[in-house]
Amino acid sequence: MMVWKRRSDQGIKELPEERKALAERYTIDAEEAERREEIAAAAAATEVEEQARRDAQAEIERKTAEEEARRAAEVEERARRAAEAERERRAADERARRAAEEDARRAAEAEEAARRRAEAEEQARLAAEAEEARRVAEAEERARLAAEEEARRAAEAEEARRVAEAEEWARLAAEAEEARRLAEAEEARRVAEAEEQARRAAEEEARLAAEAEAEARRRAAVEEQARLAAKAEEQARLAEERRLAREEQARLAAEAEAARIAAEAEEARLAAEAELERDAAAEPATTPEEPALVSESAANERNEELPIYRWFGGR
Repeated sequence: MMVWKRRSDQGIKELPEERKALAERYTIDAEEAERREEIAAAAAATEVEEQARRDAQAEIERKTAEEEARRAAEVEERARRAAEAERERRAADERARRAAEEDARRAAEAEEAARRRAEAEEQARLAAEAEEARRVAEAEERARLAAEEEARRAAEAEEARRVAEAEEWARLAAEAEEARRLAEAEEARRVAEAEEQARRAAEEEARLAAEAEAEARRRAAVEEQARLAAKAEEQARLAEERRLAREEQARLAAEAEAARIAAEAEEARLAAEAELERDAAAEPATTPEEPALVSESAANERNEELPIYRWFGGR
C-alpha cells in the first residue's frame, strides 16, 4: 500500500497564502472524515455485536419452545399409555369377574344335578322297596287263600287233599323261591344302576373341578402377566424421567455457556469502546504549522491498526 505525506517544513512555506489555507482546510477535513469513519466503523461493529446477541437470544428461545413442545407431547403420550393400561386392567378384571361367575354357575349346576340324581335314586329305591313289599304281600295272600282252599278240599277228600296240598306247597315254594330270586336280581340291578349313576356323577364333578382349577391357573397367569407389564411400564417411566433430567441438565449447561459467551462478547465490546475513547483522548491535535496531506490508503492503514479493527479482523 502506497502512503505519501508532505509536511509543511518541506514546501508548504513556499506556497502562497491561499494555498496554505486550502492545505490546512483539506487536512482538517481529512481528519474529520477519518474520525467520522472511525465512529461509523465502531457503530457498525456495535450493531453487528447487538445483532449477534439478538440472534443468539432468538435461537435460545426457539430451542426452549421446541423443548417445551416436546415435553408436552411426552406428557400427553404418557397419559395416553396410562389410560390404555387402565382400560386393559379393567377389561382383565371384568374377564376375571365373568370367569368367576361362570365357575360359580357351573358349580351350582353340578351341585343341583347331584342333588337331583340323589333324589331320583332315593325315589327309585323307595319305589323298589314298595314294589317288593307289594309282591310279598300278594304272595302271602295267595298262599293264605290257597291254604284255605286246600283245607276245605281236604275235608272232602283227606287223601286227595294231602296229595294236592303237598303238590301245592311245593309249587308255591318254587314260586316263592323264583319270586325271591327275581327280587334279588332286580335289587342287584338297581343297586348297580345307582352305583353307575354315582360313578358318573363323581366323574362329572371331577371334570368340573379340573376345569375350575385350569381356569384358576389361567387367571393367575393373566394376573402375573399384567403385573409384569405394569412393572415394565414403571421401569420405562423411571428411565424416561432420568433421561429428561439429563436433557434438562444439558439444556441448563448450554444456556450457561451461551450466557458466558454473550458476557465475553459484551466485555470485548466495552473494552473496544474504552480503547477507542483512550485513543481519541490521547491523539494529539494537529497544529496549523504542520499541516499534512494524508491519502486514503494511509487512513485505511491507521484504521486497521485500531483495536476495534484488530478485534474484527481488520474489517
